[in-house]
Amino acid sequence: MKDESLVKDTFHVLKRQLNVYWETELPASFIENVRKAIKKTEAGWDTSVRNYYLSNGFSVLNTAVYSVFLYYLAHDIGSCGGVWNVHLADKIYYLNKIMNSVEWYWNIELPDHFIVEHPIGSVLGKAKFGDYFSIYQGVTVGERLSRDVVSWPVLGHHITMFANSSVIGTCNIGNWVIVSANAQIMNQNIPDCSIVYGVSPQLIIKTYEEEEIREYFVKSWKL
Repeated sequence: MKDESLVKDTFHVLKRQLNVYWETELPASFIENVRKAIKKTEAGWDTSVRNYYLSNGFSVLNTAVYSVFLYYLAHDIGSCGGVWNVHLADKIYYLNKIMNSVEWYWNIELPDHFIVEHPIGSVLGKAKFGDYFSIYQGVTVGERLSRDVVSWPVLGHHITMFANSSVIGTCNIGNWVIVSANAQIMNQNIPDCSIVYGVSPQLIIKTYEEEEIREYFVKSWKL
Protein backbone atom coordinates (compact mmCIF):
# COMPACT_ATOMS: atom_id res chain seq x y z
CA MET A 1 0.00 0.00 0.00
CA LYS A 2 1.43 3.36 -1.03
CA ASP A 3 0.48 5.27 2.09
CA GLU A 4 1.16 3.33 5.27
CA SER A 5 -0.10 6.27 7.32
CA LEU A 6 -3.56 5.64 5.83
CA VAL A 7 -3.60 2.18 7.41
CA LYS A 8 -2.45 3.49 10.79
CA ASP A 9 -4.89 6.40 10.75
CA THR A 10 -7.77 4.09 9.84
CA PHE A 11 -6.76 1.69 12.62
CA HIS A 12 -6.80 4.48 15.22
CA VAL A 13 -10.09 5.96 13.98
CA LEU A 14 -11.74 2.54 14.11
CA LYS A 15 -10.35 1.87 17.58
CA ARG A 16 -11.82 5.14 18.87
CA GLN A 17 -15.16 4.47 17.21
CA LEU A 18 -15.43 0.99 18.71
CA ASN A 19 -14.58 2.30 22.17
CA VAL A 20 -17.38 4.84 22.02
CA TYR A 21 -19.79 1.92 22.38
CA TRP A 22 -17.74 -0.98 23.78
CA GLU A 23 -14.51 -1.19 25.69
CA THR A 24 -12.43 -3.00 23.11
CA GLU A 25 -8.82 -4.09 23.29
CA LEU A 26 -7.30 -4.54 19.86
CA PRO A 27 -4.04 -6.45 19.44
CA ALA A 28 -1.25 -4.95 17.36
CA SER A 29 -1.89 -7.64 14.75
CA PHE A 30 -5.33 -6.13 14.09
CA ILE A 31 -3.66 -3.53 11.89
CA GLU A 32 -3.01 -6.32 9.38
CA ASN A 33 -6.76 -6.97 9.20
CA VAL A 34 -7.31 -3.26 8.58
CA ARG A 35 -4.67 -3.25 5.84
CA LYS A 36 -6.25 -6.28 4.15
CA ALA A 37 -9.76 -4.78 4.28
CA ILE A 38 -8.57 -1.45 2.84
CA LYS A 39 -6.80 -3.28 0.03
CA LYS A 40 -9.90 -5.31 -0.80
CA THR A 41 -12.13 -2.24 -0.68
CA GLU A 42 -9.79 -0.32 -2.96
CA ALA A 43 -9.55 -3.24 -5.39
CA GLY A 44 -13.33 -3.29 -5.77
CA TRP A 45 -13.80 0.44 -6.06
CA ASP A 46 -10.86 0.87 -8.45
CA THR A 47 -12.85 -1.10 -11.02
CA SER A 48 -15.69 1.40 -10.72
CA VAL A 49 -16.06 4.78 -12.38
CA ARG A 50 -17.72 6.53 -9.47
CA ASN A 51 -16.06 9.95 -9.68
CA TYR A 52 -16.24 10.85 -6.00
CA TYR A 53 -14.20 7.78 -5.10
CA LEU A 54 -11.64 8.27 -7.86
CA SER A 55 -11.03 11.86 -6.81
CA ASN A 56 -10.67 11.19 -3.08
CA GLY A 57 -9.47 7.61 -2.76
CA PHE A 58 -10.14 5.52 0.35
CA SER A 59 -11.26 7.63 3.28
CA VAL A 60 -13.09 7.00 6.52
CA LEU A 61 -14.99 10.22 5.70
CA ASN A 62 -16.47 8.68 2.54
CA THR A 63 -19.37 6.86 4.15
CA ALA A 64 -20.18 4.72 1.11
CA VAL A 65 -16.62 3.42 0.85
CA TYR A 66 -16.25 3.11 4.63
CA SER A 67 -19.41 1.01 4.93
CA VAL A 68 -18.00 -1.51 2.45
CA PHE A 69 -14.65 -1.50 4.28
CA LEU A 70 -16.35 -2.27 7.61
CA TYR A 71 -18.21 -5.19 6.05
CA TYR A 72 -15.02 -6.68 4.57
CA LEU A 73 -13.18 -6.17 7.85
CA ALA A 74 -15.88 -7.86 9.95
CA HIS A 75 -16.23 -10.68 7.43
CA ASP A 76 -12.48 -11.35 7.40
CA ILE A 77 -12.24 -11.42 11.19
CA GLY A 78 -15.42 -13.40 11.83
CA SER A 79 -14.52 -16.00 9.21
CA CYS A 80 -11.39 -16.87 11.20
CA GLY A 81 -13.60 -18.43 13.86
CA GLY A 82 -13.11 -18.42 17.60
CA VAL A 83 -15.12 -16.64 20.26
CA TRP A 84 -12.95 -13.50 20.34
CA ASN A 85 -12.95 -13.08 16.56
CA VAL A 86 -16.70 -13.59 16.25
CA HIS A 87 -17.35 -11.17 19.10
CA LEU A 88 -15.16 -8.52 17.46
CA ALA A 89 -16.81 -9.13 14.07
CA ASP A 90 -20.19 -8.61 15.71
CA LYS A 91 -19.00 -5.28 17.11
CA ILE A 92 -17.72 -4.08 13.73
CA TYR A 93 -20.97 -5.17 12.05
CA TYR A 94 -22.94 -3.33 14.71
CA LEU A 95 -20.75 -0.24 14.30
CA ASN A 96 -21.50 -0.27 10.57
CA LYS A 97 -25.21 -0.53 11.34
CA ILE A 98 -25.03 2.38 13.80
CA MET A 99 -22.96 4.65 11.57
CA ASN A 100 -24.29 3.83 8.10
CA SER A 101 -27.73 2.30 8.74
CA VAL A 102 -26.90 -0.88 6.84
CA GLU A 103 -27.91 -4.41 7.74
CA TRP A 104 -25.07 -6.49 6.31
CA TYR A 105 -24.19 -9.17 8.83
CA TRP A 106 -20.57 -10.25 8.55
CA ASN A 107 -21.32 -13.89 7.67
CA ILE A 108 -23.01 -13.08 4.36
CA GLU A 109 -20.84 -13.51 1.26
CA LEU A 110 -20.69 -10.25 -0.66
CA PRO A 111 -18.53 -10.30 -3.80
CA ASP A 112 -15.07 -8.91 -4.40
CA HIS A 113 -16.49 -6.10 -6.53
CA PHE A 114 -19.24 -4.48 -4.48
CA ILE A 115 -20.03 -0.77 -4.53
CA VAL A 116 -22.77 1.37 -3.10
CA GLU A 117 -24.00 4.81 -4.05
CA HIS A 118 -26.09 5.51 -0.94
CA PRO A 119 -25.98 2.54 1.46
CA ILE A 120 -28.42 3.85 4.05
CA GLY A 121 -31.36 1.59 4.81
CA SER A 122 -30.09 -1.39 2.82
CA VAL A 123 -30.63 -4.97 4.02
CA LEU A 124 -28.63 -7.79 2.44
CA GLY A 125 -29.30 -11.31 3.60
CA LYS A 126 -27.73 -14.71 2.95
CA ALA A 127 -28.36 -14.83 -0.76
CA LYS A 128 -25.81 -15.93 -3.33
CA PHE A 129 -24.32 -12.76 -4.79
CA GLY A 130 -22.53 -12.64 -8.12
CA ASP A 131 -19.60 -10.34 -8.79
CA TYR A 132 -19.94 -6.67 -9.74
CA PHE A 133 -22.90 -5.95 -7.50
CA SER A 134 -24.02 -2.39 -6.81
CA ILE A 135 -26.87 -0.98 -4.75
CA TYR A 136 -28.58 2.24 -3.79
CA GLN A 137 -30.53 3.26 -0.68
CA GLY A 138 -33.31 1.14 0.76
CA VAL A 139 -32.42 -2.03 -1.15
CA THR A 140 -33.47 -5.40 0.31
CA VAL A 141 -32.28 -8.88 -0.62
CA GLY A 142 -34.00 -11.31 1.68
CA GLU A 143 -35.49 -14.66 2.49
CA ARG A 144 -38.91 -16.21 2.11
CA LEU A 145 -40.12 -18.51 4.86
CA SER A 146 -42.77 -21.05 3.85
CA ARG A 147 -43.69 -24.05 6.00
CA ASP A 148 -40.41 -23.77 7.87
CA VAL A 149 -38.45 -23.82 4.59
CA VAL A 150 -36.22 -20.79 4.00
CA SER A 151 -35.36 -19.81 0.46
CA TRP A 152 -32.88 -17.17 -0.66
CA PRO A 153 -32.31 -15.47 -4.01
CA VAL A 154 -29.44 -16.28 -6.36
CA LEU A 155 -28.04 -13.22 -8.12
CA GLY A 156 -25.81 -13.33 -11.18
CA HIS A 157 -22.95 -11.01 -12.04
CA HIS A 158 -23.36 -7.33 -12.90
CA ILE A 159 -26.54 -6.63 -10.95
CA THR A 160 -27.56 -3.09 -10.08
CA MET A 161 -30.42 -2.51 -7.66
CA PHE A 162 -31.77 1.00 -7.56
CA ALA A 163 -33.44 2.77 -4.64
CA ASN A 164 -36.00 0.87 -2.58
CA SER A 165 -35.99 -2.20 -4.80
CA SER A 166 -36.10 -5.72 -3.41
CA VAL A 167 -35.44 -9.33 -4.36
CA ILE A 168 -37.10 -11.80 -2.01
CA GLY A 169 -37.36 -15.58 -1.82
CA THR A 170 -36.88 -18.16 -4.56
CA CYS A 171 -35.47 -15.96 -7.31
CA ASN A 172 -32.80 -16.58 -9.89
CA ILE A 173 -31.63 -13.24 -11.21
CA GLY A 174 -29.58 -13.50 -14.40
CA ASN A 175 -26.42 -11.64 -15.39
CA TRP A 176 -26.45 -8.01 -16.51
CA VAL A 177 -29.72 -7.14 -14.78
CA ILE A 178 -30.97 -3.77 -13.58
CA VAL A 179 -33.66 -3.77 -10.89
CA SER A 180 -35.31 -0.37 -11.21
CA ALA A 181 -36.27 1.90 -8.33
CA ASN A 182 -39.16 0.52 -6.24
CA ALA A 183 -39.31 -2.77 -8.16
CA GLN A 184 -40.31 -5.71 -5.96
CA ILE A 185 -39.30 -9.16 -7.17
CA MET A 186 -40.60 -12.12 -5.18
CA ASN A 187 -40.30 -15.79 -6.17
CA GLN A 188 -39.70 -15.00 -9.82
CA ASN A 189 -36.79 -15.61 -12.17
CA ILE A 190 -35.30 -12.84 -14.28
CA PRO A 191 -33.44 -13.59 -17.53
CA ASP A 192 -30.02 -12.24 -18.47
CA CYS A 193 -29.69 -8.74 -19.91
CA SER A 194 -32.90 -7.35 -18.46
CA ILE A 195 -34.33 -4.25 -16.85
CA VAL A 196 -37.10 -5.00 -14.35
CA TYR A 197 -39.95 -2.71 -13.31
CA GLY A 198 -43.04 -3.11 -11.14
CA VAL A 199 -44.13 -5.51 -8.43
CA SER A 200 -44.42 -9.31 -8.52
CA PRO A 201 -46.27 -11.06 -10.01
CA GLN A 202 -47.04 -8.21 -12.45
CA LEU A 203 -43.45 -7.41 -13.34
CA ILE A 204 -42.47 -5.64 -16.52
CA ILE A 205 -39.28 -7.20 -17.87
CA LYS A 206 -37.49 -5.65 -20.82
CA THR A 207 -34.71 -7.74 -22.37
CA TYR A 208 -31.76 -6.54 -24.43
CA GLU A 209 -28.74 -7.87 -26.25
CA GLU A 210 -25.69 -7.98 -24.02
CA GLU A 211 -23.91 -5.18 -25.90
CA GLU A 212 -26.98 -2.98 -25.43
CA ILE A 213 -27.38 -3.63 -21.72
CA ARG A 214 -23.67 -3.08 -21.06
CA GLU A 215 -24.17 0.56 -21.96
CA TYR A 216 -26.24 0.96 -18.79
CA PHE A 217 -23.34 -0.26 -16.66
CA VAL A 218 -20.59 2.06 -17.91
CA LYS A 219 -21.64 4.62 -15.31
CA SER A 220 -20.76 2.11 -12.59
CA TRP A 221 -17.97 -0.13 -13.85
CA LYS A 222 -14.96 -0.04 -16.14
CA LEU A 223 -16.05 -2.43 -18.87
